[in-house]
Amino acid sequence: MKRFKIVAISIILQSLLINTISAHTLPENDIHNNVEWLNLLHHNKGKSVINSDSTFFLSKDGYKDAKAEYIATVETLLNKNNKAFCEYPARANFLIYSLGLNQKYFDFSQCNDYQEYLKKVPFDKVYIVFAAENNQSPSSMLGHTFLKIKGKDKNGIIREHSFSYFAALDNSNSLKFYIDIMTVGLDGAYILSPYQIKADEYLFGEKRSLWEFELNLSPEEKERLKQHLWELRGKNIRYKFITHNCNTALMNILKVANKDFSMKTGKPFITPVEYIQDLQQRDKFSDITIEPSVSQKNVIEKFGLNYIGNAPKPTRFSLNQDISNAITNINFSPVYQDIRDISNAYFSDLESKILDISFNYQANKKQFVVDKIDLLKMMSVIDYPTSDSYSKYFRLGFENNLFSENTELNPVIEFGLGMGKKVSSTTFYILPKIGYHYHNFSNFYLLPQIGTITRISDKAKIINSYERYFNSKKDNKGFEERYNLYFGYKMKNDTELYIDYSHYSKAKHSESLSLGIALHF
Repeated sequence: MKRFKIVAISIILQSLLINTISAHTLPENDIHNNVEWLNLLHHNKGKSVINSDSTFFLSKDGYKDAKAEYIATVETLLNKNNKAFCEYPARANFLIYSLGLNQKYFDFSQCNDYQEYLKKVPFDKVYIVFAAENNQSPSSMLGHTFLKIKGKDKNGIIREHSFSYFAALDNSNSLKFYIDIMTVGLDGAYILSPYQIKADEYLFGEKRSLWEFELNLSPEEKERLKQHLWELRGKNIRYKFITHNCNTALMNILKVANKDFSMKTGKPFITPVEYIQDLQQRDKFSDITIEPSVSQKNVIEKFGLNYIGNAPKPTRFSLNQDISNAITNINFSPVYQDIRDISNAYFSDLESKILDISFNYQANKKQFVVDKIDLLKMMSVIDYPTSDSYSKYFRLGFENNLFSENTELNPVIEFGLGMGKKVSSTTFYILPKIGYHYHNFSNFYLLPQIGTITRISDKAKIINSYERYFNSKKDNKGFEERYNLYFGYKMKNDTELYIDYSHYSKAKHSESLSLGIALHF
C-alpha cells in the first residue's frame, strides 16, 4: 500500500513539474534524506528532538521516519482543498525548489494569517539573546537563550519581536519541578511576542542581564528562518532538560537557516554559553552588546564588565591525591560552573552543577568507593552593597560519611542565603545554611559558613572557608567542624593545578592535604 502511495504521488508530481527542471532539483528518492529536509523536521540521528505526539508532524511516524513525513507532506500539499502550504511555508518552498514544482500552484498570497505575520514581523536583523542567571532563582541556572527579530515594516516603523522556547514553569523552584524536568519533561511551546515586553520581564522582573549577539545571516537565510518560525507557532513540543531545552531548540531553528549553525560535540548536553562561544569562534556574530539589569549595572560601574565568552568549558574532570590519607579522588561534572574556577567570566564567584560525581580510591584496601553524587548544586557569592542581591546556596544529592571505607550514600538537601562584601580583589561572605541528612535516622541541622574568595591574578585564586554543624541529633557525617583552604593556579585555559587542605574536628582523620589537576572540556 505504501509503495502504491509513493507511485501515485510521483505521477501527480510529474504533472506539476515545470517544463525545464532547475539544476538544483533533487532526485525524489533522495529528498527525505537531504540535510535541509531533516533540519526542517529537527531530526538528529534518525529521530526528531520534537516529541512524537506533537502536532508539528503530519505523519504519526514523522518524528522517527523522515520519509513517512515527506510522503504525508506531499500528499497534504497537493490536496487542492487544503491550504497546508500556508501552515508549512518552509517545507512547501523546500519541496517546490527541490522537486521543481510549478510555483503558481502554491499561492501564498491567499494565506491571510501568514501574510499578516510577514507584515508585522520584519526580519532585517536577527540576534541571539542570552538572559543571564538570576542568582536568586535556581530555575534560571545556566541562563536562557532566545531570538530577537528586528526590522522596519512597510510604513518605516521599527518593530522588534522575541521568539523563544519555554517550558511551563508552575512551581518552578519545587522539588517536583526538578524531577519532572530531568525525567518526563514539561509542556513546552514556542512563543512570539513583542521584544520590549520580554526584555522588561528579564531586566526588571527577574533582574537578569541580556546579552545580544547579532547573527551573520544572508537574505536567503533570514527568509528560511522567517518561514520556519511560522511553522513552529502554537505547537505542543515537550521540554526536556537534556534532549530538548531552550538552547537545543534555538540551535535546531538556526540550522534551518544554515546547517553551519549546528555544533559538533560528543556530549549529550550543550549549555547556552558553550554554544555562544562556539558560534563566536566561527565568526557567526557581527556585533555583541549587553543590556545589564539594574543590579548588574551597578556591579559593572564599580568592578568592570566581565564577558560571558570567557567562561570555562562546561565539563570538568579532576584527579587529586590526598597525601595525608592515601586516597585518590576522581571527580566528574558533565554540566557545571565551579566557584573554584579561575575565570573572568560574567559571574566569577558562581557555582552550578548537574550530576557531580566523586569517587575515592583507597590504596590500603585497593578499592573504589563512591564518595558523593550531587544531583543539583548551586552557590553564588555576591557583593550585596553593589548588587542588592543575596548570596545563595542549594544542594540536592547523596554522600558518604567523611573517610568512609564503603559506599553508603545517604540523602542530603541544603538551602542557604547570605551576604557578601567585595573589598579590592577579595570577597568576604557569610552564608548560613539549613539542611537535612539521613544515616540510619533523620538529622536536621544548621550550618553557618564564613569565608573569603581572593583573586590573586588572572591565573590564581584562593578560597578560605569555615563551617560548623549544629545537629538536631548527634553528628552523623563523621565530623563537626571544617576549615578549608583551596589554592588554584591556571596553567592554560583548560587546565588548572590546585592544592586543597582541610582540617576537621571530631573526625576519624583530622587533616586532609590534596594535590590535584582539573581539566575542562
